Amino acid sequence: MLMDALQIKPLSPEMANMFISYLGEMDYSHAEHWHFCYCQYYHVDCSSAEWRERTAEQNKAQAEENIKSGLMHGLVALDGGQMVGWVNVNDVKNFALLKDDEELHQFPGRSAMVVCFVIHPEYRGKGLAGKMLAEAVEESRRQGFDRIIGRPFLWSTHPERQYHGVPKMYEDLGFKEVSETNGVHTYVLELK
Repeated sequence: MLMDALQIKPLSPEMANMFISYLGEMDYSHAEHWHFCYCQYYHVDCSSAEWRERTAEQNKAQAEENIKSGLMHGLVALDGGQMVGWVNVNDVKNFALLKDDEELHQFPGRSAMVVCFVIHPEYRGKGLAGKMLAEAVEESRRQGFDRIIGRPFLWSTHPERQYHGVPKMYEDLGFKEVSETNGVHTYVLELK
């Protein structure tokens, strides 16, 4: 497990099966209700009650469709060809759940947003999420985004549930906090 040997690359349609397997086989004992998500929560515009009624099969099928169509973007971390990390970073307009979030849509131009990190348990606490966030910044810059946004939070009783990352990760890369509501911080990094 050498962090220097890891590759971080954009999710491609050819990686759909690897992505589905990785998320499907992940240990979610720290948050069992995550087992059915397949990183689709922000891609579905529905109420919390409707979300809870969705099945793993529905979300798995939607993830596969979204990856193959190019709607779903992000970065995967690979160690020897095995997926060990994922960060969902995409145009904020591609996150259906956030379509009415005025704060996120107030900025001019194009905004990328980080919504989820899923790091393999053996790679947690080793700086992989921070490396993936740094690469998400560079990938967003390459794609011509004007800025990248994140909403990290701190949860000291359940640090393994901080799937948006933590504020320090963002601050270390020069993101600026623009707001805080109920412990959720909105950070922005201008890319141009």
